[in-house]
Amino acid sequence: MKTQQLIVVEPGRIELQEHDLDETLKPNEALVRGEYSVVSAGTEGAGFTGLEKEAPFFGDRVQYPRRTGYGHLGEVLAVGSDVTMCQAGDRVLSFSNHASVVKADAVRMALPIPKDTDGKRLVFARMAGVSISAVRSSTVQPGDTVLVIGMGLVGNFAAQFFQMAGADVMATDLSEFRLQKARACGIGRTVNAGTADLQAAVMDWTAGKGAHVVVEAIGNSQVINEAVMLARQYGEVILLGSPRARVTLDVTPMLLRIHLYAIRMIGSLEWRWPMHETDRVRSLIDNYRQIVRWIADGRIIVEPLLTHLASPADCQAIYDGLTQNREEYLGAVFDWGRV
Repeated sequence: MKTQQLIVVEPGRIELQEHDLDETLKPNEALVRGEYSVVSAGTEGAGFTGLEKEAPFFGDRVQYPRRTGYGHLGEVLAVGSDVTMCQAGDRVLSFSNHASVVKADAVRMALPIPKDTDGKRLVFARMAGVSISAVRSSTVQPGDTVLVIGMGLVGNFAAQFFQMAGADVMATDLSEFRLQKARACGIGRTVNAGTADLQAAVMDWTAGKGAHVVVEAIGNSQVINEAVMLARQYGEVILLGSPRARVTLDVTPMLLRIHLYAIRMIGSLEWRWPMHETDRVRSLIDNYRQIVRWIADGRIIVEPLLTHLASPADCQAIYDGLTQNREEYLGAVFDWGRV
């Protein structure tokens, strides 16, 4: 069987390539024909531009050419002997790469999803699954003030989740385009940090105390430093974005504020949660089941976020746009019916 898949050939260059795919399945695998796949501008963008090579701990292991993508929606054609999560004929969401046909790890994640809901909407569940860990990590209570920094897909969904939890949310970004999209998704309180004094806006909003929770959804070390200054005494700073680029700065004021004000800094990478059901904590599968229901019911708003529905053949333009043009590109989905 032939499959078309996206390959980052070298930093800054991506291609749609055809490869042979052996249809023999391992016990944990499902053969899935692609319908849609969503682009993660942060993680995939770092791999596309080469920023991933600068990351501490693992950057020296990044190699090219490399596959990309981790949000795939399609129809199951066949399953391996150990697969119980799905069966042939199911429509599933998986953590697979961008491709027309994939072998999904269906013991890990190949979640059946509704066939009667637009796949262009449901595939955004993958990005919302990244975001929900911010709420799960926090101690947010109804009425708390929550500042979300960065209105990419991950930040937007985080803001929506905190509103669903009853928090009073403020969203901030340097892009007016992204703030407009945030408002279209029901996030009413927004501040453009490029044209307004964000600290003054936050202090005015919180009667000079700072936010109960500050979510950094970009992965920028300088912004994390600034985020701490916007949190109140006993507040929380949630690291939702993954810092990669190295910076040089004086962290002593930030650390002193954390120390004096008893602020908690919390990492909320989604992979720190168990994949499957446990007795003590919510699992990733639990999260995704819930998110799919919320999208299908319209409780999570995704329509304004889809700025580009593209043929996989247009991958170079899409990745260039997502990494270089934040005023036009936000959410990009590949339509594998257009290969």
